[in-house]
Amino acid sequence: MAKKATTLQKEFLREVRKLDGDLSNRQQVCAFLDSQKLDIDAKSWSPMPFLLTQTQYEELEKAASVMAGIMEKLMAKYHRDRTFRKLFNLSPEVEELTLVQSGCRVAVPLARLDVFYDQTSGDFKLCGIMTGGVDGMALSYEAARAAKQGAVWRSFASTHKVHIPNDPVDGCIQALMDTYAAWANAQEGHNHPTNPSLAIVDFAESVRSAETDFFIERLSEKGSYVRATDPSDLRIEEVGGVRQLVDSHGPVTCVWLRPLIDEFVKSTNSGVKTLVEATRHGLVCTVGGYRSWPCCTRSFLSVLRSKECRMLLTFSENAFVDAHLPETYLLDPSSDISRFYDQENWILRLEDSHVLGEATPGSGLSRSAWRNLLVKGIKRRDAVQPYLTQQPLSVLTPIPAEGEDPCKTLDKNVMLGLYVFGGKLMGIRANC
Repeated sequence: MAKKATTLQKEFLREVRKLDGDLSNRQQVCAFLDSQKLDIDAKSWSPMPFLLTQTQYEELEKAASVMAGIMEKLMAKYHRDRTFRKLFNLSPEVEELTLVQSGCRVAVPLARLDVFYDQTSGDFKLCGIMTGGVDGMALSYEAARAAKQGAVWRSFASTHKVHIPNDPVDGCIQALMDTYAAWANAQEGHNHPTNPSLAIVDFAESVRSAETDFFIERLSEKGSYVRATDPSDLRIEEVGGVRQLVDSHGPVTCVWLRPLIDEFVKSTNSGVKTLVEATRHGLVCTVGGYRSWPCCTRSFLSVLRSKECRMLLTFSENAFVDAHLPETYLLDPSSDISRFYDQENWILRLEDSHVLGEATPGSGLSRSAWRNLLVKGIKRRDAVQPYLTQQPLSVLTPIPAEGEDPCKTLDKNVMLGLYVFGGKLMGIRANC
């Protein structure tokens, strides 16, 4: 059932109707999107931007700041306390990587918080965390820019106070540069360049080439020498008695590590060990991965409600967790799965290092199939979470079919991605 449209949404649609759908401009924008290198499917784009009031944005901004502080606090405890680390129940291979000293001032310089946001009540629920290799920024930037073209937006924006989120790409670049600068200044006895020689490292078979190219262009404009590099191209060489990380283009002083933890741990790529060694010995500033990875695991959400964590967090931080983060139960042989038999209220996350891994809602299964899945989940040590109600939004279709109402809307579930860089909200992705 669709949620009642917000005042801003109603008034934006009123402007659309005044211009009979503004079809000529919508066609031009769709043609523009189809021509971009970012592989934006114009048919899945809406000319209606995600509209937030200044107050709503400030609420999300505060939430992002609180969550960033919680992640930093937990990661500090994780890295210094072996007993606390055991709560995460990570494999030895994963835990070893998360303890690699990166030399970075903060553990989580780059993150995206995925949330279901209720614009009417202001409530939100976190449904996933991604750190380091966050993606979707360039696509979000271009789609938002496209949505603000044409007469409808000009007329609407001239009479309504709406918040236009920051460009997440610029925010990400600034966080990258700040992290590198802090690392370089902490390296005593080394004379690192102000503008790094930066390699965006990802596996060739999974590289997001269009977005990587977008970042290469934007970073180059800032004065950095940037290229995309497969881990297999990395090696450590000694020049004049000085060890340094290099690839086929020359020395590398900063790496933006894009792969997810699953890909990195399971990879047999020779460059994986090379990058770990280079990071551990201070030869390169590695941003993303390693020390922030525990935040991406389903164990992280479970640990947040442990007594050890509650003692670590403040009263207001614990209240934030209770209100906005889903309870997460890791199954093991001692688990009483009968509490999860009401399958309409639960989802099962398959055993996976990453919290954004595959999830199966119980509502789509028969009672017996769901209970069998829970039994298998015990053996696999899967996780169970409450089913989170997604927030529907009425959006304009890109181009209506012939004979259709040009102002026709479709009800779509919306997930927001909050880009949190350097502990601050620097952009928002609205994904239908």
